[in-house]
Amino acid sequence: MKGTAENTNKLLMEAALRVFTEKGFAGASTREIVEICGVTKPTLYYHFGSKDKLYRSILEDIFKRFNREIARIASGELPPRTKLMEILQFYLDHCHELPQEVKLILMALYRSDPSLPDIDIGTIGRPIVESIAGIIRDGEEGGVFKEGDPLQLSLQLIGMIHIQILLILNDEGKLPLGRPEEILATFLGGIERR
Repeated sequence: MKGTAENTNKLLMEAALRVFTEKGFAGASTREIVEICGVTKPTLYYHFGSKDKLYRSILEDIFKRFNREIARIASGELPPRTKLMEILQFYLDHCHELPQEVKLILMALYRSDPSLPDIDIGTIGRPIVESIAGIIRDGEEGGVFKEGDPLQLSLQLIGMIHIQILLILNDEGKLPLGRPEEILATFLGGIERR
């Protein structure tokens, strides 16, 4: 494979993401990852040091992009309800466009694969929770939402989003998927002033 170090990193991360989400961490072999990319194992170890570090790099990259997008939405001039809708839509769109990334996040969050390396999800995911909590806090201060614990409410909204994502990823046709507006209306039903 020819190209820059950045290109090699990207190709290795994309191949590893696919293998990790298809086979789990323990089932993912570095041999398979490098064969997909057309590079050697020493190339993988040169760029990432180990399979653990490759996994961590992928997860940190995904969270960095999520954190950046959600912070962008949160810092905008839109009303709090609209910001929450945009965040919800971002999650669901990302799930449809890049399902493997979302699956890896859920695998890490819910420890669905016991062989996964320990990652401090609380630290790398905290900016998302805090951004959403900030929107809720702004809504409380603006009289749009009832007062509550913005961090807890943020976690509850994220939980509702994760349920919908699991239904999408599992292609669960037995249960109806909520539309973004319905999901947000259900959440806001408990906190929105009427």
